[in-house]
Amino acid sequence: MANATQSEPRATEAEILEVLLPDVARFLAAEVDGYAIDRDGAVPMAVRGGLARLGLFGMTLPEAYGGAGLSLGAACCVVAELARVDRSVAIMVGLHAGLGTRGLVELGTPALRARWLPRLASGDCIASFAATEAGAGSALTAIRTTGRLVGGSLRLDGEKSYVTNGGFAGLFTVLVRTPGLGGDRAQSIVCVPADTPGVSTGLEEKKLGIRGSSTVTVSFDDVRVPIDHVLGIPGDGMRQVSGLLAWGRTLMSAGCVGAARGALDATLAYVRGRHQFGSPIGDFAATRAHVAWMAARTHAMAALVRSVGDAQSAGDAIELDSTIAKVFCSEGAFEVCDRAVQLHGALGFLEETGVARILRDTRITRIFEGANDVLLLRIGAAALGEDSRIHGHGVLGSQSRWLGPAQRIEDLARSLRRETEGVRERRGVGAVRHQLVLQRLARALICTRAARASIERAVEEDSALAGYAAETLADEAYGWLSRLGRADEDEEADRKVTDRMYAR
Repeated sequence: MANATQSEPRATEAEILEVLLPDVARFLAAEVDGYAIDRDGAVPMAVRGGLARLGLFGMTLPEAYGGAGLSLGAACCVVAELARVDRSVAIMVGLHAGLGTRGLVELGTPALRARWLPRLASGDCIASFAATEAGAGSALTAIRTTGRLVGGSLRLDGEKSYVTNGGFAGLFTVLVRTPGLGGDRAQSIVCVPADTPGVSTGLEEKKLGIRGSSTVTVSFDDVRVPIDHVLGIPGDGMRQVSGLLAWGRTLMSAGCVGAARGALDATLAYVRGRHQFGSPIGDFAATRAHVAWMAARTHAMAALVRSVGDAQSAGDAIELDSTIAKVFCSEGAFEVCDRAVQLHGALGFLEETGVARILRDTRITRIFEGANDVLLLRIGAAALGEDSRIHGHGVLGSQSRWLGPAQRIEDLARSLRRETEGVRERRGVGAVRHQLVLQRLARALICTRAARASIERAVEEDSALAGYAAETLADEAYGWLSRLGRADEDEEADRKVTDRMYAR
């Protein structure tokens, strides 16, 4: 992805991806052994070097600093291809391209960008992002790592947990409390070089999956950085980190698409070749039902991720859309991978087949970058606070084949709006305290958004698979809407059972 000379026209992203993605696929096939990465608990330096030569560490960084300047949507295509073969590799690159570098690109001073972005683009330096703390969990407002003004520097003290890429990162983007910058509860985002005195990393965590991804605790003990290492407006860290997380969640969702594709590819190969009772098991109706669902869900996940990338390129805010994609894709990928194991039978439980590893690697995505249970509450609250209608499909044109399914999605959107308004009327501001209501409303909204993205793909591609995905998602959305009215009864039943258990 070398920069074009002034006399050469700038290649379009589609042209770049047309060349890049086959190169990435060939490299993965030749050089990446997912089984060995999982066994050894690390991505080999030779693989990192190959990724650097392909230009992947600079794919989202500005051309002026040696990057390719690709959009979020284009980067998602690359991350999905990486994750199709190995999720640890995809996480290393995706974290660097998103959360690790985005703050510096968007908020860093010219001097800071000039110092670091060329090294980050070349892969000579890998970026990391540190926000989570053991005692805070999903509540970033509860973090305790603090930056205090001391002369012309910022002194950092504290500890960050579960830091991806942390074991070999050269630069950390860190979210810290900065009571001297914007008030007692203010937070800021700070760039911290890994070789700064007082920065130390712990041992690699032993994990269920993504074992090749570096995950460590990073400690800051009297760490001094210049004040210009604060990114953007001091004290505005929580708002800023929301935008960075939108990139991170979207790229993580793309990784889920890739993992699901890998599981689906393995399953198709297996059910075509495995015979029972004189026929390939892929010919059986029960198997076809699984495979059809897996293919449709994977297609819908890809459509939803693409819609987020398109929105970002159009200049729209994507915080909510990226959160929706994160929940939908992480849960969809796990279900696809679980069905892959099921269809492989006993072989699916053996590590040598690869599908068990894909399943293990996918499980974490429902937890990191925001646990889904918490994100569902945020999505539900956002739905109550805004007009959640899904607007008309201007792309239908004369393709009457899709008028009926598209109209069903429009009817679903109107039902969602009516139910949302009903919740507001019945419960008022107290609705935000009813977690089952919020989660069910969120799931209906998620399925509706995914159905819309799928029907748009169906129209664009005249794809029966996309149409099937839209129909199944509409059914799911209506199911969640039907359960809204039972939320109070279900909550009370749950309480009775758990009260007895907690009293033991």
